[in-house]
Amino acid sequence: MSHTSLTLFKQHVRADDFADDDAYLQQCLDAAEQQVVTATNRTLDELLALGPAGQSLPAPLTQAVLLVGGSLYDHRENDAPQQYTEIPWGAAAIIKQYRRLCVQDQ
Repeated sequence: MSHTSLTLFKQHVRADDFADDDAYLQQCLDAAEQQVVTATNRTLDELLALGPAGQSLPAPLTQAVLLVGGSLYDHRENDAPQQYTEIPWGAAAIIKQYRRLCVQDQ
């Protein structure tokens, strides 16, 4: 379950006036959050600790989740006119600020 609000995500993708896609939207949101967390080379707990009261992602990372999730929602088929091999550039710019460059010893 994502730490980003489904209501906020539905507003982001302009799907806030119907509920038919809620399950699919939640799937996109969960996948987007996982992709953003993985791209930072950090754990979700580490990132949550950086957010307000340690309970949610920092606002820039929430925006990155919305951007990635919106891209997943808009481009749900593999036969898109262009090929997508990376996360959206706006999300990548945000994630770069939080990316751990080396792996710490456990």
